[in-house]
Amino acid sequence: MVMKEQIEVDLLDIFVSLNRGLNISDISFQLNNLYAPKGESAEPEMILAVLNALTEKEFLRKFQVGTLDSWKITEDGEDYFYSL
Repeated sequence: MVMKEQIEVDLLDIFVSLNRGLNISDISFQLNNLYAPKGESAEPEMILAVLNALTEKEFLRKFQVGTLDSWKITEDGEDYFYSL
């Protein structure tokens, strides 16, 4: 099982790399493409918990596109990622 801290770092990496808003299915797809070669996967509940935690820290901004919740990285989130 993938650890919460690893998901946090990988999520920030994905957002910095793509530099666009992503919804939960896009995020899940990206993360599980990273973990599949190792035989691991990220549970949707864990992904959502990490997204909410990063949003509370103001590293991500949550917005709605149609009926889907989406997230985009903030400048603070980029700064935090590059400081890791």
